[in-house]
Amino acid sequence: EMFDAKYVATAMSLCMQVNWGCNFIVSLGWPFMNQLLGSYSFVPFAIVLAFAFFYSLFILPETQGTTPEALAADLVRRNSRSIVYEPNSNENPGAIDEEWRKAMEQLMKEEQEEMQTGNFNYGFQSVQAQGNQE
Repeated sequence: EMFDAKYVATAMSLCMQVNWGCNFIVSLGWPFMNQLLGSYSFVPFAIVLAFAFFYSLFILPETQGTTPEALAADLVRRNSRSIVYEPNSNENPGAIDEEWRKAMEQLMKEEQEEMQTGNFNYGFQSVQAQGNQE
């Protein structure tokens, strides 16, 4: 539910690979851990399980009944304090920022020309035009 439909297969594949990798590591380490800890061999697993439980309880968002877009917006809202993006920064602007700046300059230039010629549409309708629509 956290990914768009086009990424679900890739995400599940990656999760399964991580799962099998962790299982492999546990199976390699289990004999040594069992020999070292004896009857307390499951304590490290219980600790990891407790961390995972509290992480999923307090950190991960609830996904039931939400769309991926709403979930992404929620994650951005939650993490926006730590994400800093300054599109107006003069330090090495990216191609998109440069293209956006050029487009906005062109739009402002066109609007100024329309204002000077008297053809600019301010988005208002005259009272007479509103009366004719009713």
